[in-house]
Amino acid sequence: MRRRLTLSAATLVAFAALALYATRVSGYADGAPAGFSGGFGEPSCHACHFDSDPDSGPGRLTIDGVPEQFAPGEQYRLIVTLARPEVAMGGFRWAARFERDGTQAGRLAPADGEQERVRVAEQEGIQYASHTKAGTPPDADARAIWRLIWTAPSGDGPVVFHVAANAANGDGTAEGDFIHTASITTAPASPDSR
Repeated sequence: MRRRLTLSAATLVAFAALALYATRVSGYADGAPAGFSGGFGEPSCHACHFDSDPDSGPGRLTIDGVPEQFAPGEQYRLIVTLARPEVAMGGFRWAARFERDGTQAGRLAPADGEQERVRVAEQEGIQYASHTKAGTPPDADARAIWRLIWTAPSGDGPVVFHVAANAANGDGTAEGDFIHTASITTAPASPDSR
């Protein structure tokens, strides 16, 4: 005699809540989900790690290496640094888009030697750079640092970089973490200045 398993709506809701909790507990140590850069109407990491207001407390997120003006096809070495006292793990999400319409601007790639620490994935035509598990440990100065290469686009118009980063306490949950955000804009060089 076979028994048929039927689940009530309440049981299904309980299973869904358990799955959501498991995702929150395990976190995203091996890379943040696509989106979540904090730019162009996207949420930042704060959507899940919401114990504190974004950019609160003694932490800081910086983007270095972005030129004031870029030349089409030129490669630029960019550095994202998340600094916060007592950070146990760090993670980030980065996107580069044209300011006028939010479309992809140029190409992102891990810098030499960063392939184990940084990954780049594409979703709906936008590239998102993120940490990997190997890229989460901070250095001795409580900084998580990631290096990327940006190949500038040939299209016209300013490009804006949005980065959201998580200074995590390392307990495997979304609680007790601090989110920092940053953005920076660069413009194409005029033809006579190239």
